[in-house]
Amino acid sequence: MKIIKKIIQKIVKFKWVVLVVLVLIVGVSIYFSTRTDTTDAASFYVVDSVERGEVTSGIQTTGDIIAQQKLDIDVYKQLSRIDAVNIVNGSHVEAGKVLISFDKSDVYVNTQSSRVAVLEAELALENEEENTDDPNTQIRTLENQIKGYKKSIEDAYTDFLNENIEIKPKNNSTENKARPTISGRYVKGENQYRILITEPDFNDRVTTESLLVYKVFDSTGMISEHKLIYNVATPIADTGLKILFTDSMNPEESDKWGILMPNTEIGTYLETKANYEKTVQDLKVSLANAEQELKELKQTDGNVYRDLTVEKAQASLAEAKQRLSENYDIVQERDIVAPFSGTVEGMENVVAGATPTGGVEDTINLGTLISDEFLTTFSLGAADVAKVTVGQKVKVTVTSFPEQPVFEATVTQISSLPSSEGVAQYEVQALLEYDRTTAELVLREGMLADIEVVEEEKPDALRVPTSAIKYDQGTPKVTVIDQLNQEQQEQVSRMGIVRTEGTTISTYDVEVQLGIVGQYYVEIISGVSEGDIIVTSSLTDGASNSAEEQQEFGPPPGADTAPASGQGTGMRMRPSGTTSTK
Repeated sequence: MKIIKKIIQKIVKFKWVVLVVLVLIVGVSIYFSTRTDTTDAASFYVVDSVERGEVTSGIQTTGDIIAQQKLDIDVYKQLSRIDAVNIVNGSHVEAGKVLISFDKSDVYVNTQSSRVAVLEAELALENEEENTDDPNTQIRTLENQIKGYKKSIEDAYTDFLNENIEIKPKNNSTENKARPTISGRYVKGENQYRILITEPDFNDRVTTESLLVYKVFDSTGMISEHKLIYNVATPIADTGLKILFTDSMNPEESDKWGILMPNTEIGTYLETKANYEKTVQDLKVSLANAEQELKELKQTDGNVYRDLTVEKAQASLAEAKQRLSENYDIVQERDIVAPFSGTVEGMENVVAGATPTGGVEDTINLGTLISDEFLTTFSLGAADVAKVTVGQKVKVTVTSFPEQPVFEATVTQISSLPSSEGVAQYEVQALLEYDRTTAELVLREGMLADIEVVEEEKPDALRVPTSAIKYDQGTPKVTVIDQLNQEQQEQVSRMGIVRTEGTTISTYDVEVQLGIVGQYYVEIISGVSEGDIIVTSSLTDGASNSAEEQQEFGPPPGADTAPASGQGTGMRMRPSGTTSTK
């Protein structure tokens, strides 16, 4: 009791000090318990619209992007000095372009010598044929006659086609105009031509001085295009004919003219045709008689030695021509030409003037030509590969660039043998529909890809991105935006994202019935309508609140997320009686 009394006496003695300490403790507690962060939290919503489009589902896996063709340029390396290098690492080349040229000076000498040898052999053969003791001089005469008959038959046909050539108007704008003048000699076969006057393409206007061009069409389509130059005869494709327009004719865009070869519309056509056929018939009779007479004369000509001498000269000529052809091939081999379009990689020490030495110590590496066409390769188990056929559609997304458009591909090859010793895996190849000149993403060898072998698809389904689906007690739902102000609508139109400071946008959840569940999109059977604006993912204070991370039970297998496309179109209002969430 004495101790308690002493303590009470001390507390009473220092009561003001104790009171001050208690007040400070209470004040600090109240300050920290009621203090709030004055900085407003920013919220981000990735939004999209319910739209119609293609929805696919199928076998999903991963694979690699590989070039359809790869050419080791070193295979064509020559052990001679490099004359020209027309490529650098990473450069794109078209098929047929000369990549690297090697010195040809030694081959040019050999080629010229081969040309001289051919001329000498031809002269020797001619001399042997002329100097041969031919007791029957009619053989040479008949041979020349036969050549003449054959040439006359060809000329008669050309004359028939060139008879009565006319150019005629083919539309209303040319009916009353003066006709262009046709000249030259036609050298092609029977055909009909149309000439259309038009303006040059936009890209050609800078390089041409002509305000108009004319295009030439035959029965197969357009075959040439030419500048329209007044008062100058210009060609009609490669027909041998020329056409002359004068400024007084006033040619205009869309003028059409036609030429028939032969001219079957002229009144004298049948007579001309009959004359031609009679001429050809007479020539063929004369040719047949000459060939029969020649055959009979050669049968009676028994000078075996004379024939042997000629045959030897012919053999010498054939050998000389063969050597010339081989030298031409060597000249061509000194130029490395791209067999397909692609990109060159891996060049080392390739400069004009350098000389490859061959062997392991050769530091010159001509590189590899990688084609513009790409394949995706992936492996499937026995159960899945049994569902795949050549020609089946495949969807391909480059793993590192999921925001880029999905590439379509077609299965081109399915391995019959497993590629692994453990669980059987079968390699599948699919050719991508990829145009390097228009693609937003340049594909490269070795890229990883997400693959979907399409088993089911709907081309015009009501769809939402897969990432927009969330699950509540196993029930699929989407979050629909109630309304957006003008600034938020502009954000959606521009970026597909809504950003708020310290507040959230008004939304409500709607149950939906799902159809096809694909890797990128999900088909909606009911629950929302086309044009509704939905949330695909959101982010607040650096914490991800995507629909998938909030789901309670998760989506069906295969319903992977896909990037939102961010449509900034119109918005549907919340139906009356639906509870709004914020």
